[in-house]
Amino acid sequence: MDEHELDRLGECLTEDAVWDGSVFGGDPVVGLDAIATFMNAPGHAKAHHTTNIVVSEGPGDEVRARSKGLSLLEGGGVASVVYADDLRRTDDGWRISRRVIHVTWPHRF
Repeated sequence: MDEHELDRLGECLTEDAVWDGSVFGGDPVVGLDAIATFMNAPGHAKAHHTTNIVVSEGPGDEVRARSKGLSLLEGGGVASVVYADDLRRTDDGWRISRRVIHVTWPHRF
C-alpha cells in the first residue's frame, strides 16, 4: 500500500473485500477497484505501521484479526487506529475479506 502498488491488493484482499473506513466520512467500499480508488484519494495516509496483531478463530475457513496501526498523515500529523479484520481462506492463501477501521486518536474523527 505505501509503495502505491495498488494493483497488488489482491495479494492481501479478497476480490469482494469490504473496506470500511467510514469513520473518515463516506460509505464502505467493496471490491479491489473501489478500494484502490479510495486508497489513492487525496488525504489518504502516506505511511501505515501495523502492530499488536491478535488472530482468533472464526467460523469455518475464516479467522478474525485485530491490530493497532499508526498512520502518518499529510502535514505531519499521526493517527492511531484499530483494524478489525475478517480473513477468509482462498485457493491462494488467507486474504482479508472485510476491514473496519476505528480511530482511537485523534478524537476529532
